[in-house]
Amino acid sequence: MRILVVGGGDIAEELIKSIDLRKNEVTVVDSDSNRCRDLSSRYDINVINKDVTDVSLYTSEVSMNDIDSVISLADKDEINLFVLSIAKVYNVPIRIAIVNDPRVAELILKLGLGVPIISSSLTANMIKNYIDSVRSPKLLVELDDFKLYLVSISETDKIVNKVIRDIELPPDTKILLLFNGSKLYPPKDEEVLISGYQLIILSKVSEDELNNYLKG
Repeated sequence: MRILVVGGGDIAEELIKSIDLRKNEVTVVDSDSNRCRDLSSRYDINVINKDVTDVSLYTSEVSMNDIDSVISLADKDEINLFVLSIAKVYNVPIRIAIVNDPRVAELILKLGLGVPIISSSLTANMIKNYIDSVRSPKLLVELDDFKLYLVSISETDKIVNKVIRDIELPPDTKILLLFNGSKLYPPKDEEVLISGYQLIILSKVSEDELNNYLKG
């Protein structure tokens, strides 16, 4: 997977540590030259020292059409909103950003720009789990005959924008919890599943079978 990380702070570094750099190509963009040198010297990644709001970054320096995931970790919500907008224009499949204002998170979801994660609930591991579970269910634990899965909803999934009660699930399968970027709670049957939501699902079926029901 080709991953573009915008912003090279502490969360970015924790994320880099959690990613298998032998299997994923990571590019980090940051305006702080000292931070860029530090990251470049310690990790096998591509580092670009540039203002992340400079449009030429996305039109000439980064091949956006080849990027699989954009993760925007800038300090300002408006910058992360800008980055997700650029990523959507280029149809980057996975788009994630941290935000401070819940209203901005709501706007990102309504516009379909990507996955907003409220900074107070953010961990690098949460972002890594989203990346791992957006293409197929991620097995968390096996409980006798049952399995507990993490599933991240993308805008191409069969279940996206559908009401839970209208979703066909395999036998002995239940959605236990929903994470909307700011809180984790048991969803109601009338809940609409929006791109970016994460589900904790209990089921007896395999990952592949569950994937066919949810993602197609």
